[in-house]
Amino acid sequence: MTKRLVTLAVASVLFLGACGGSDAGEPIEGQDVVVEMYDNRFQYTEIRIPVGGTVTWVGAGANPHNAVEADGLWSTESVFGTLEQFEGDEALLAYDSAGEYVFFCTYHGNSDGEGMAGTLIVGDG
Repeated sequence: MTKRLVTLAVASVLFLGACGGSDAGEPIEGQDVVVEMYDNRFQYTEIRIPVGGTVTWVGAGANPHNAVEADGLWSTESVFGTLEQFEGDEALLAYDSAGEYVFFCTYHGNSDGEGMAGTLIVGDG
């Protein structure tokens, strides 16, 4: 019984690590950044850009994804034309207002920052 529990625990840790991906916990910073939207997670959950910087949101999973600001201030839909971005689809958004913005995928997260979600910091924040 103990051997079975240890095996199950090790398998769970490996599975959860694989779901998070190597970049999931790391922030990205730059003038113009690219963020891939994998199945059920963003490549980066903390993004830092200067005022006037851009983020290219790229579909990289089998399921549809998007990036929407929690208060509705911006969305990939505004430049892509639909909330459904699939693998290879790109939406380039420029950010001209300083602030800290919670973003999420409407299919796999929510505006409370739970699930497929992250934070975009524009400016010195």
